[in-house]
Amino acid sequence: MEVHVIKAPIPNELKYVAKDLYIYKSKHKNKETLNFFADGFPGFVFFHSLAPVRVIVGNLSKEMEPVFIYGQTLEPIRIEIEGPFFFIMIQLFPSFIEATFKIPIGELTNSCWTIPKSEWQGESNFEISIRKQSTELAKEAIFRFLIDKAKYFNPDLTLHTCMETILESNGNSEIKTIANSIGMSERTLQRKFQQYVGLTPKQFATIIRFQSSLQEMKGNQNSKLTDIAYENGYSDQSHFIRQFKSFTKEKPFQFREKKETMSGLSNF
Repeated sequence: MEVHVIKAPIPNELKYVAKDLYIYKSKHKNKETLNFFADGFPGFVFFHSLAPVRVIVGNLSKEMEPVFIYGQTLEPIRIEIEGPFFFIMIQLFPSFIEATFKIPIGELTNSCWTIPKSEWQGESNFEISIRKQSTELAKEAIFRFLIDKAKYFNPDLTLHTCMETILESNGNSEIKTIANSIGMSERTLQRKFQQYVGLTPKQFATIIRFQSSLQEMKGNQNSKLTDIAYENGYSDQSHFIRQFKSFTKEKPFQFREKKETMSGLSNF
């Protein structure tokens, strides 16, 4: 694997806008495939590559422009990119996309939406970062662009707190308990949460639990699948296998065996 991956902190001005930013960079001419799985967040991408970049979801394939937004990734997604390149993505809270870019969050699921150059060329660091091949300038361009977009964004702090609660518990929060803690009925929370996130609280929690198990598998090659299942709140190993396969299209042991031979294995 010739790709270097860096996780960068989010500035405080974007704490209700974005979760994490990842930088993928290669100085080599190799063709790489970046593999991504559901993580509960749509996001914003800025990349530079001499060759076209292709996003593949199931049987659908699409060449993308340098700046685009992607939706909830319920299906595995492959991104084919040829080096040298940089590819920067920032996970966004769903309501920000709908409120700021006027894109219905439901229409973005398993899809991408190109941002026209006329919308981002005013931020000079986008062009400068391409000329200088600078991921630092590219990162700053994204931050400045989103900070400017966020000036009139008013997050729902109650629903944002619900998301944070599910994230902090790695998807093992009881939705009824969360609803009671904010003085809202479970049914009302489900309705408002789905409007805000594009997923029901249960769907979001399921994805976050899957992500927690995925990161543990990637970080500890010697861990037993049974232990991973119980540590991440699955009722038994068969439950874990079903959930894992629903997002990766492979059983956990197949995924683990294949991992070492996958180029650019990654996730956002």
